[in-house]
Amino acid sequence: MKQFGLLLSLSLLAFACALSAPTAVAQATPVQTTSTAAARLELIGAGGQQVNISSADFHALPPKTVQVHNEHTGADETYQGVELSLLLARIDAPLGQKLRGKALAMYVVAEGTDKYRVVYSLAEVDPAFHNGTVIVADREAGQPITKDGPFKLVNTDDKRPARWVRNLASIRLSSSP
Repeated sequence: MKQFGLLLSLSLLAFACALSAPTAVAQATPVQTTSTAAARLELIGAGGQQVNISSADFHALPPKTVQVHNEHTGADETYQGVELSLLLARIDAPLGQKLRGKALAMYVVAEGTDKYRVVYSLAEVDPAFHNGTVIVADREAGQPITKDGPFKLVNTDDKRPARWVRNLASIRLSSSP
């Protein structure tokens, strides 16, 4: 009888797990939103300091609009967001006149929720140093990014969008030894 009770308990537990599995998967999977209201972006400085940028923080920064040709889609696209350099200033990145000497060996690692990572030299994202523009976009063609969002890293100078990061989750500033 004890074995039957144990078997029944295990069966009920397995049944309960099966019923809750879709909910657990849904919570573990990044949710695509139509708004950046609950979105957060993690910034990590070279000294280890962390800053979480909320939607309110993001929208308090000056907006930037860029037009790019997306080689993957074969279309011209318009994105709105914030220049990456403005976000990096929040973690004390040496930009502008401070970007010289050893600081020129600094780099940025941007990572999406799918663990896709890309690298930019700090000079590539500093508008005082480089003509191209790298933005963290939250809107495409005036609409919130839903498919690749809530944040997407976009670069105006790359011929292919291989260093664009969809579902951008974190930006880390590092330096070479």
